Amino acid sequence: MNKEDLKNLINRMTAVEETYNSEDTVSWKATREAENLTDTALLPILEEIITENTKPKGRHIRNEAYFIYGKILKNSFDRNGCVFFINRLTVETDKYILSGMLDHLTDIEIPTDMDISPIILHTQSEKWLVRHAAIRALGSCSTQKSRDALSFYMKQEDEKKYKYEITYANAAMGKIGDPTDIPLLERHINSRIQDIKISAQMAIEKIKALSRT
Repeated sequence: MNKEDLKNLINRMTAVEETYNSEDTVSWKATREAENLTDTALLPILEEIITENTKPKGRHIRNEAYFIYGKILKNSFDRNGCVFFINRLTVETDKYILSGMLDHLTDIEIPTDMDISPIILHTQSEKWLVRHAAIRALGSCSTQKSRDALSFYMKQEDEKKYKYEITYANAAMGKIGDPTDIPLLERHINSRIQDIKISAQMAIEKIKALSRT
């Protein structure tokens, strides 16, 4: 697959059609095709496409290019590619693009020695779509900085105000936490908010299970 092939794939992914069955659309089939890509040699080409479409009218092209990029990283992890992807979080400002990129990172096991400060920064975003995605993404990098950022929300007393943040933080901590994080999770096991309660209970179970292996 070359650059023209990738551009063609992106065009098909953004095609708009009228149909009663989404699985019959060109965009649906192209997206499924993109999800199965594994060739890391395509990453530099995608980087070119991304940087060539920085203007507002190129937003949809960048978004789909990031989608393909994220799927390749999931299927065939590449360290340099992951660094590029995370660094682009400091460049993009569109909330839909950022949330999508952060969601892709939840499918990747990020090396613990990699700089994840751009992800942590977005956990404090004023845009809830970005903030929530960033919190979830921290579950992909098992570092103390990740746990500290998650702890910030897990310590919030106003469960109603921070319902989603606490729920996502609990779930992420369940993926990367250790037994020392259990007392913090136990603060929420009797929560009146079901999502918070269940996420805390499940996280504790996951941490205990991992500690026994």
